[in-house]
Amino acid sequence: MVSVSRLRSAAVMGGAITWILAGMAVSVAGGQGPENDRPALLARIADLEARLSEIGNPGDPAAGGAAAPEPAGAADGLQGADGAQDGDLQVLLDRLEALERRLSELETQAVLSEPETRVRRVVVWVGDDGTQYDEEVPGAREVVTYERERVYRRQTINEKLEEALAADAEGRVAIGVDGAFATQFTNRTRGNLTEGRAYGLASADLYFTARIAQYTLFFADVVGLSGSPPDAEIPTLSLINGYTARLGRQDELNLREAWIRTELFSQTLAVSAGRLDLTNYFDLNNVANDETSQFMSDTLVNNPALGLSSNGAGAAAVFDPKIGLSFKAGFQQSNPDALNLSESIYSLVEVGYVGTPIPTGEGNYRVWFRTDNSSGQRATAVGVSVDQKLTPFATLFARVGSAEADVDRDRFYSVGIGVANRLVWNRGDTWGVGYTHSDLDAGDREHVGEFYYSLGLSERLRLSAHLQYFEVQPAVGPTFGYLVPGVRFQAGF
Repeated sequence: MVSVSRLRSAAVMGGAITWILAGMAVSVAGGQGPENDRPALLARIADLEARLSEIGNPGDPAAGGAAAPEPAGAADGLQGADGAQDGDLQVLLDRLEALERRLSELETQAVLSEPETRVRRVVVWVGDDGTQYDEEVPGAREVVTYERERVYRRQTINEKLEEALAADAEGRVAIGVDGAFATQFTNRTRGNLTEGRAYGLASADLYFTARIAQYTLFFADVVGLSGSPPDAEIPTLSLINGYTARLGRQDELNLREAWIRTELFSQTLAVSAGRLDLTNYFDLNNVANDETSQFMSDTLVNNPALGLSSNGAGAAAVFDPKIGLSFKAGFQQSNPDALNLSESIYSLVEVGYVGTPIPTGEGNYRVWFRTDNSSGQRATAVGVSVDQKLTPFATLFARVGSAEADVDRDRFYSVGIGVANRLVWNRGDTWGVGYTHSDLDAGDREHVGEFYYSLGLSERLRLSAHLQYFEVQPAVGPTFGYLVPGVRFQAGF
C-alpha cells in the first residue's frame, strides 16, 4: 500500500515548491538585475530538481530506483540552462516552467509505492580461483544466479487502485447465480398415452468460489428446483428436459457439488476432489453439453452410455501438457445408498485431442472408457465425443456410445450442428439442430430430434425457443410419439 506519511510529505513539498516558483516569478517580473539573480536562480533550480527527484524517484538509484519520466517538452526547456550567460533569463524561466509541469504531473497522476522485493537474473563468469567477472574472460565459466533487491517504483493512481481491487477480490468468496425457467407443451402424435399438457420447471443454482492458495480453488454448487417436468408422465427412454436429472425432491436445496481443485507441475496437472459431477470433466462437447444454454434433450447433453445417475464423493485428474493431447481419469460413488465405496465405484478414463485435422477449423476429439459396479457386477462402456468447426460460425458435433448390458450391449449415437452469429436476428444469438438414436439390449428404441434458437436479450439474459420430437418403440407395447415445443428463460451472473 502507498505510505500515507509519504503522500503527505509529497503534498507539503509540492506546496512549498509551488510557493517558491511563484516567488521567483514575482522577483523576476519585478525587474531585479539579471547579473545579481542568475546565481540565485540556478541554485534554486538545482534545489528544486533535487527535491523533485526525491518525490519521483525515492531511494538510492543504485538500489533499483527508476527515474521519473519527464513530460513532453520538458527536455527542450532544460537543455543548455547550465550554460546560460549574459541576459539569457528566458532559458531559466523555461526551466522553471518545465519544473512546474513535472511537479503538477506528480501531484495529480502519480503516487509513491512502498519498496518492493524483486528477483533479478544475474550472469557472471567465475574463474578457476573463484574470482567473479562481469564480462566473459578466457578460462572462466558462465554462472547464472538470482538476486533479490529492494526497489521503488512510481505508479499511477489507477494502477494502485487496480492492484488493491485485485488483491481484495482474491481474498473474498465469489458468489454466482444461475436461474432458469422452462415451460413445455406436449402434443401426442402417435400412441394412446397422455394427451397434450403443459409443464414447467424452475431451477436456481448458487455458486461459491474461493481461492484458498496459489493455484488452489474451492467450489460449491447449491441447487434448488421446483415444478413438474414432462418426464414424470411420459415414459421416454431419455429425459425430455435435461433439468430433470437435477430434481431430487420438490422445493428442496441440494448440495450438487463441493470440491477443491489444485494445479501441479507448472499447471499441467489439475486434481479435483470432493463431491463431483464427472460429466463436467468427461464426454465434453462445445455445442451439445449444457442444458441451460444449448439443447434441453438429455441425450443431446451427455452420452447415455455414461450411465451416471447421481453425483457423489470422488476425485478427478486432468493432465494437459499443452501439446494438443490431454489425459483424464476419475472415480466417484455412483449409488448414494451403498454402504461403502467399494460397492459403488464408478470410474472413467479419457484421451482427448485438440487440433486441425481438416482445414476447416479446430476440432476436439475425445475417447472415453468407464466401469461401474453399482448394479452388483462390473459393467463397462466406451464412447466418443467430437466437435469440429466447419466454418468460423458452424460446428458439427457427434457422439457414439456402447454400454455392456445383460445379454448384449446398449448402443447410441447422435449428430447435429451448432451455429453462432450467423443466420440470426441479433449478433450473439445461437441455434442448433440435433438428432439421437438409442437402441437398447432389451429391444427398446428411441428417436429424438430437437431444434433450438437462443436469443441474447442482454449479456446476462437469454430467451430460447425449443421444438423437440420423441418417438419410442418399446420392446413390448405400441409405438408412441410426442411433439414438444417449449420456451426457456435463463439468467446468470
